[in-house]
Amino acid sequence: MKFELNGYGVENLIKTLHSKKIKIFNLTYEEKKVTFEVMDKDEKKVKRYIGNFKVKKTFTNFKALPKFLLANVGVVIGLFLGIICLIFASTFTWDIRIYGTKDLKVNEILNVLEENGVKRGRINTETKEDIENILLEKYDRIAQVSVMKKGTTILINLSEKLVYDEEEFLPITAKFSGIVTSVNVVTGTLNVKVGDYVNEGDLLVLPFNINKNGEKVNVCPKAEIYGEIFLTEKKELKRKETVLVRTGKKIVTYDYFFKKKKLFSRKVKNSFALFETNMYNENISNVVPLNRNKIVTYELKTEEITHNFDEEKENLINECEETAKEKARDNEILSTTTSTFVYNDTMYAVTILKIKGLIND
Repeated sequence: MKFELNGYGVENLIKTLHSKKIKIFNLTYEEKKVTFEVMDKDEKKVKRYIGNFKVKKTFTNFKALPKFLLANVGVVIGLFLGIICLIFASTFTWDIRIYGTKDLKVNEILNVLEENGVKRGRINTETKEDIENILLEKYDRIAQVSVMKKGTTILINLSEKLVYDEEEFLPITAKFSGIVTSVNVVTGTLNVKVGDYVNEGDLLVLPFNINKNGEKVNVCPKAEIYGEIFLTEKKELKRKETVLVRTGKKIVTYDYFFKKKKLFSRKVKNSFALFETNMYNENISNVVPLNRNKIVTYELKTEEITHNFDEEKENLINECEETAKEKARDNEILSTTTSTFVYNDTMYAVTILKIKGLIND
């Protein structure tokens, strides 16, 4: 703060200010006028001692900072804008670091965070607790997670649960019924022998080994049990049957598309009580990507038919055997036996395939 005083006794005033330990700078005398500067914090103290002096007061910093600022307005504005930009940029998240993953993929976690609004290069308003809850709700595999925001970086530390496979120590069971013809056990204890007949679900290999001390040691059983397998398939045909048949009436409607965007439709009201619908896609032009969906709705009616068992017996047997052979896949078929019988106005066909293949899964 700068003071310019006119009057008598200015020397006494200066002495008084010195006695009060007020620092004075740039002190000059010119007859009855004195000019000096003090720190801004001492302004009020100086005013109390000025008395009846005529004062001309000028605000300034004793280091002439205002003069520098006035002379470098562009620099000051640039500095101010730079500070504003720095403060604004500090509100963004520029990096997300994830630690502690084993089976989980870092990129997958980053995608999940991005889907929930937490991503690089944007202002993230989510709290640390929000981010932790997002990951815990999405991944059952995460046992613990902690999040820390350090400047413009989000640090995520997590630990995964130990995964225990419930089927790891289960016994090997029979998938099919049949006679055991050969065994190849890698680990586990065999519970059957060659020549045994096993039913579907029987225990074939137990999930442990016996060590030299006679103690059980749990293991994941591995084995291949081959045998003569019996596959059974059944088909039935009722003498009287109600079926749906087409009446010959139909309704055709169209949906028109340009590329994949629907343009318009040509609809006709469907008044059929029973119906079935087929849809066909048709290209309208080879020049532009214009196509349409043709929807054909056929009217149906119920009709009762009576089957002649003698005439349709052979078809029922063939259908039953074909289905059974599909189950056999590429396994060698040793024999095929099919029998038919009629019960309660229904004819049944039963096919038994004897194949050579793997009994267990």
